[in-house]
Amino acid sequence: MSVPDDRHPGATSRRLLGLRRRPGRLALAVFRLPLKAYQHNAGPAVGRTFVAFTHLGRVTGQPHQTVAMVLRDDRASGEVVICAGWGPRTDWYRNIRARPAVRVQLGGETFTPHQRFLTDDEAFDVVARFRREHPYRARLIGAVLGWGDLRDDAAAREFIRGHPFVAFRPVGGPTPGPHGAPEA
Repeated sequence: MSVPDDRHPGATSRRLLGLRRRPGRLALAVFRLPLKAYQHNAGPAVGRTFVAFTHLGRVTGQPHQTVAMVLRDDRASGEVVICAGWGPRTDWYRNIRARPAVRVQLGGETFTPHQRFLTDDEAFDVVARFRREHPYRARLIGAVLGWGDLRDDAAAREFIRGHPFVAFRPVGGPTPGPHGAPEA
């Protein structure tokens, strides 16, 4: 069933998995599978597709863990870029705006991050490269999550205006892996 898309006038989007606005319980369970892998020391099995990060609650100060898909992975600098896919009111995004993330896990690496918030132009470059390098994944993500066709520049720019992008880079380089040697 198609429904009007109030973010993109004149467009409609299908509610696949019920994810147009916020994820439901089933979707959250599926999306959190990579986090469970990280929590059970299986980060290398996840590879560099998903990043897990620990942030502190903006009110309580309690640690929380979140997982997000990596949209750009710069091996030279160690920087990874993610997106607040549910928008700027997402709890983890609001938390890291108040207090920086304290730990990042990517594959077998764990590091203390320096974080930065990307400009719209930087975010567009990330999206453009992602859709060029992963065209099928970009189309699937747009369809499943109700984001529309991000292969179109105008749609991508509209998406970026409502979805903040964040980059994490190691402070001082990655920490050693479980066997003492730095992991690649």
